[in-house]
Amino acid sequence: MPPAQLLMAAARIAPAGGAVCLYLAAPGLREPLWTVIMLASAAALTTGVLVHRPGLRWPWLTLAAGLVVVAASGAHAPAQSAHVQAAGPVVSPANAFGLAAYPLFALGLFGLVRSRWVGRALPCLLSGLVITASLTLPAWIHLVQPLAIRGGLTWQQRAVAIAYPLGDLLLLAMLARLLTPRARSGHDRAVQVMALGTVTLLCFDVASGVLLLHGGRPGSVLLDSGWIVLGTAWGLAALHPSMAGPPSPRPLPLAGTPRRLVLLAAATLVPPAVLLSGQQTGRIRDAAVPAALSCLLFLLVVLRLAEGIVQHRKARARERVLRTAVAALAAADSPAQVSRCCEAAVAALLGPRVPHRSLLLPAGEVPGPLGTGRPSLLLPADRLPPGIAARLAGLPTALVCSGAGPGPPSGFPDVLLAAGDERRLIETRASLETLAAHAGPAAQRARLRSDRPHPGGEAYFRTLLSSTSDVVLVVDADATVRYASPSARALFGRGEVTGSALRSLVDPQDRERVDRALAALDSAPGRDVHDHWGVRGRGGRTEVAARCRDLRADGTVGGLVVTLRDVTEQRNLRYELSHRAFHDPVTGLPNRALLLERIGRALLRDPRRSPLACVLFIDLDDFKTVNETLGHSAGDRILKAVGERLSETLRCTDTAARLGGDAFAVLMEEARQPEDAELLAQQVIQVLDRPFRLPEVTIGISAGVGVATSRDSTDPDELLSCAGLAVYAAKSAGKRQWRRFAPGLRVRVTERHDLRARLDRAISREEFALRYQPVVDITGGQVIGFEALARWPQGRCGLVSPGQFIPLAEETGHIAPLGAWVLRNAVADMARLQQTAGRAVAPYISVNVSGRQWQDTDFLEEVSKAVETPGLAPGSLQLELTESVLLRRDDRLDRVIRSLKELGVRIAVDDFGTGFSSLRYLRDFPVDTLKLDKTYIDDIPRDPRQAALVQGIVCLARTLGLQIIAEGIEQRGQRDLLSAMGCRFGQGFLFARPLTVEQSAVALGKHYGPGPALR
Repeated sequence: MPPAQLLMAAARIAPAGGAVCLYLAAPGLREPLWTVIMLASAAALTTGVLVHRPGLRWPWLTLAAGLVVVAASGAHAPAQSAHVQAAGPVVSPANAFGLAAYPLFALGLFGLVRSRWVGRALPCLLSGLVITASLTLPAWIHLVQPLAIRGGLTWQQRAVAIAYPLGDLLLLAMLARLLTPRARSGHDRAVQVMALGTVTLLCFDVASGVLLLHGGRPGSVLLDSGWIVLGTAWGLAALHPSMAGPPSPRPLPLAGTPRRLVLLAAATLVPPAVLLSGQQTGRIRDAAVPAALSCLLFLLVVLRLAEGIVQHRKARARERVLRTAVAALAAADSPAQVSRCCEAAVAALLGPRVPHRSLLLPAGEVPGPLGTGRPSLLLPADRLPPGIAARLAGLPTALVCSGAGPGPPSGFPDVLLAAGDERRLIETRASLETLAAHAGPAAQRARLRSDRPHPGGEAYFRTLLSSTSDVVLVVDADATVRYASPSARALFGRGEVTGSALRSLVDPQDRERVDRALAALDSAPGRDVHDHWGVRGRGGRTEVAARCRDLRADGTVGGLVVTLRDVTEQRNLRYELSHRAFHDPVTGLPNRALLLERIGRALLRDPRRSPLACVLFIDLDDFKTVNETLGHSAGDRILKAVGERLSETLRCTDTAARLGGDAFAVLMEEARQPEDAELLAQQVIQVLDRPFRLPEVTIGISAGVGVATSRDSTDPDELLSCAGLAVYAAKSAGKRQWRRFAPGLRVRVTERHDLRARLDRAISREEFALRYQPVVDITGGQVIGFEALARWPQGRCGLVSPGQFIPLAEETGHIAPLGAWVLRNAVADMARLQQTAGRAVAPYISVNVSGRQWQDTDFLEEVSKAVETPGLAPGSLQLELTESVLLRRDDRLDRVIRSLKELGVRIAVDDFGTGFSSLRYLRDFPVDTLKLDKTYIDDIPRDPRQAALVQGIVCLARTLGLQIIAEGIEQRGQRDLLSAMGCRFGQGFLFARPLTVEQSAVALGKHYGPGPALR
């Protein structure tokens, strides 16, 4: 609030507060102080009118007069104290003055409503009376009627007791119309303060009536406090700037807000509810008063509905006027006709008895504020330019409405200016804005329709045609070009086009389309024909969009007009987007969507006459390793080469597609029998088995293939799914395998999904067990260490094979938490074994680490904690990695291995010789042990070449200073040969199967030299 307003409010509150304090402290001075307080409130209302100058002053002055009447009651007694004295007069002068103030208050509030809303004050008054009448009945039942049966009070005293609360309710009902959303949001503080004072007065009046009902005698202080608060609040409201109200009245909406409608509906239901409740409780003794109040409420509601019907009819009439005006504006062909249409519509909207003027003016002649985007602006006539104000015949107010219709602005449309009575202009403001929105574009169209020739004539339009890239041709009835715009030379690549046949200008393969277009014009005159043609120019074929229109009946043209627009880039872009939507970006092959569309089309053929449709699902083996070791760019080159080999292998009627990742598919549409698809599957396996040569390295890629035919399913998605199930069975059987779909495969997939769900639970509950495979010194027969192996017991079902759950854990990402659990528990078990073994050289524990664990950021910390396990001998932890991990060499892997070596951890290469082996990795990495894969050991007793290869590997490890362990020893002959070759250490079923930790403790005391039986 500005400082001036704060000073005025303080100047009003301070005397009022002092007077109230003196009123409470000095009982003898209450009557004159009462008069002073009420007169001061009336003076505050008068001061607010003089300072803030509201649009209508008489409502505020009427409220001030009502306060003066209330002050007059102080000359006899406090305003309400007389009517509660049982021994007092029937109607005291104080009561007469107090009740006489209510009509003045209601009249003043009614004027405030009229000053803020246009033409709708009567509905507000009716709504207020409805609410007041509905609340009168409860007051009669619960307050007046009990007073009627109470002795010691006259009927005049009872009437006065109810008159004051009902008067307060009437004032609140009138104030409710002023409490708009703007007032409730804090922009109209004057109305809020007035409502607060009135509510306080109502509470004190009701309290006095309740005290009187229960036999009390309300004191003058209680009764007068309500009037003091009312007068002070109204005085403060008059001193606030918002008492002036909005700059101009606003039109009230035709329909009330949902909240107001609910309030009125609830008010009409009050009498039936009170009557029903009173009948049950026995409080209603006389039905005359409730019946009279119900009739009054019914009449008020009927009047309110009648007024709404009248307003609705007025709105319908305005709508009819607008429809007629819009139709007339659409038919107007000159600015003068548009102006006359607007004058007629404004006269119909404002009414024939209302003086008015309307003008349709260019936008540049009106004041600038309209250009800020507002649809209309209400201005005093003296603010308009003198030339325009003189044409308004002295009317005081003008409404300027923009002629810009909905949508983006176009040029500077005309504006509509309507002058007349301010309240009528505000009431019809929305209709005038709608009229202006149609009048502005209509005036622009009328100017364009004028018959005045352009000053430049034909040369002007030739210049326009020469500046456009579109080609315009005028063609005679014999399809000969009579006129060509200058841009035709660039399109057709020839100097002169005039005189040529239209067909000769078009690519030969599209000339029939030209003939069809011209024939369509002959068969349907007046209709435009759209088509796409190809034109051969100097730069090759150009795609053009052709639009043909028949203007042979037009005397100024007298021919066919053909407009050609170059759309080559757009059509190429559309083709490229379509190609991308249905083709794989890496290989260029069709993608899954296009493959399914072609499968569906093949399945729609009659199976009795057409050959079989077969689908091959191709999944590459170990392609993920290629991406991880050589990078995704090399992987993309491999995928592209796979696509090329598939395309070269297939017939022209077959379709090769890439489904995503390392999965491909082939649709074979003309198979005579399922065996044809099986032969193609074998051929695909052989073609993809050939090495792929890249600039950096040569890579061998194998694949598994699943086959399904239209006999397995007639749904494209399901048929592809059947082939996917078959390839899963093929990969389960090993590499370079194909399988035909069988119904039993669905059961296997279901089992796999069930196993995956059980694996999730087992990981979270740690339902695994550890077994330990002894590593034996072949020559000495002593156990020197153990390899930790994870096992998954399943109760009565036994163990789940590691070949089942380990790959599944790798696939689902569960291998990391599983590997961490194995490392933690294996180290703890080995620490206990070392303490009980009592050996000079403690046995070590070897733990397999997956490729995912090496990439885990927490892996090094987990190993550090394992090394620090209490009781674990230093240097007795060995971690096994595969050759694929060594191929992914980067700085991070080097740092991890160096850190492990600093912790005293030994590094072993597991399954040596089965991956992308390279001696360079043995030189560069700090490897301690090589574990020779079982496939090298199986045939050494029978295959001399295999024995020689193992001999070479053993010698190589001895030369490099590496320990070598032979895996999978199951026969004595294998052990003896390895011992003779110099391979000192081995493990396998010949020595012992995987043991529990207790059995491992026993194995430490056994001798596994030459001669032990298979365990």
